[in-house]
Amino acid sequence: MKILFVLPRMVTGGVERVTLRLVAGLQARGHECAFALRRAYGEFLPEAEALCPVFEVAAGGLHQFVPKLAQLIQSWQPSHIVTAFADVGVLTHLAIKQSGHKPYWVHGVHGTHDAVTATPGIKGRLRYQLDQYFAAWVYKKAGKVVAVSDGVRADILQCFTVDASQVVTIYNPVLDDSQLIPKNSTTGFATPPKIVALGRLTRQKGFDILIEAMRQVPQPWRLEIWGDGEDKSVLQTQIEACGLQDHIRLCGHTSQPLDMLRQADVFVLSSRYEGFGLVLVEALAAGCSIVATDCPHGPREILENGRYGLLVGNENPQALAAGISQALSQAQLSNVVEMLERAQEFSVNSAVFNWEKTLDGTHEK
Repeated sequence: MKILFVLPRMVTGGVERVTLRLVAGLQARGHECAFALRRAYGEFLPEAEALCPVFEVAAGGLHQFVPKLAQLIQSWQPSHIVTAFADVGVLTHLAIKQSGHKPYWVHGVHGTHDAVTATPGIKGRLRYQLDQYFAAWVYKKAGKVVAVSDGVRADILQCFTVDASQVVTIYNPVLDDSQLIPKNSTTGFATPPKIVALGRLTRQKGFDILIEAMRQVPQPWRLEIWGDGEDKSVLQTQIEACGLQDHIRLCGHTSQPLDMLRQADVFVLSSRYEGFGLVLVEALAAGCSIVATDCPHGPREILENGRYGLLVGNENPQALAAGISQALSQAQLSNVVEMLERAQEFSVNSAVFNWEKTLDGTHEK
């Protein structure tokens, strides 16, 4: 297969991370891959360029996207095209039509369509409505729609008129075999205990909720938040306003999230919503205690209704603080060996195998 992956950019995000792993896995199995990016920038761009060809199709503006992508499709002649993000999917569909080429198009859905995803304000609501419109178009036109969790799949089937056989669930490729190593046993937490959170610094990830919650968690503790994003200055201001600058640090981007998690005593996912929540799988593999908001749709599914970590109320600083306090009071919330076994279910090999079947048109729900 000759597969073209179409994305807006290669920033530090979950979609970009799992796409890089998927591409690496597919290429290891003999498939030829390339990226078509609206703009060639982002923290993951060097990794993408090291993997396969990267084409920039709209450096001069969004108006270039469709004609430039159509030209690329004509010249590169992919047998398959994979997209993520509904607006990119619509533009890609137009480019496919304009190219005259007929690749098999698969669209990946990494997030929920729940209204919680809407950013507050008129612009946020308008963006949400546009996304719903774009998604309905994409789901009607794509050859197959891949949901990253059963929760996302159920959300698609509930919100849109789409044949159930067209939508399949494939868990994200999170870990390879070399990362599935049991954590060294310890006698207890560090002094002070180290709490880690990971994710892009955006409203979705709820770091503002986490910072507010930490005001209510008794000392001693220290919190490291790893990631970059547009909310960095706002979050830093909030940390200082809460008087927590000696206890909470915004650490920036890391290319080794699993290493950061292995050094943690407690991992916290404070998201308002998730389609999957791949960092939860990494936390399982790292063997640290997990506290996660019970947001739509990934955490409850990955943690099996709280078997592998605490689930707390969504967008609720008091509930999050109580969960973190409980985690800090116990040396280990879940069995580390069982956590590792659960993490193995989200391996790169399993995801790549299922993606191959989907691209061949043979995957069944």
